[in-house]
Amino acid sequence: MHSETQRQIRRDHPALAGHFPGNPVVPGVVLLTELLGILEEESGMECGPLTLSSVKFMRLLRPEESFTLRWQFLPGQDITFAVTREKDMIATGTIRCGCLTKQVAS
Repeated sequence: MHSETQRQIRRDHPALAGHFPGNPVVPGVVLLTELLGILEEESGMECGPLTLSSVKFMRLLRPEESFTLRWQFLPGQDITFAVTREKDMIATGTIRCGCLTKQVAS
């Protein structure tokens, strides 16, 4: 399964406070948190223990810039992802996720 979604990080996001005042940059951990939230929301799964097999940040992302998150579930528990802004590659990587199916309350 290959999926994607468009996002923006608000200028008032709490993680941006102190992250280069006057020249704010979105921290990589915020992008990873967005990705994990989307995976949980869209796939109906809760992520258990995570291993970041590889993550590479190649370009800066500024608040309010639109970006695209793309991900693909690979055989086993690996998920590859890419973060792009128009034609610029922001980040790529692979996550190994001990995912559990969400429990529905009875």
